[in-house]
Amino acid sequence: MSIEMEFPTLLINHLIDKGAKEEITVVKEKSLNRTLFTYLGKKYDMPDLADFANKSETEEYLEGWFNTYNGSDYKRKFNVENNGLNLLVAALIFS
Repeated sequence: MSIEMEFPTLLINHLIDKGAKEEITVVKEKSLNRTLFTYLGKKYDMPDLADFANKSETEEYLEGWFNTYNGSDYKRKFNVENNGLNLLVAALIFS
């Protein structure tokens, strides 16, 4: 994992630990239009998630990641089929 992506990964992990769940389709859509972290930060009242130092680079990485992998890859390669937040953690681990 890239050191720049550790902070958002830990924040997303915190959301999962609190029981948060997002549809994979929503996470993909928001990642492709680079609004994911603003969306999650507002929805879960986490300003640090809406605005962090390497947000632009992380959004660029996730946009490319979702343009590379599709729905059939999520379960087969990353063992995720239900929670888009878990898919984000998997994507960021491979950054």
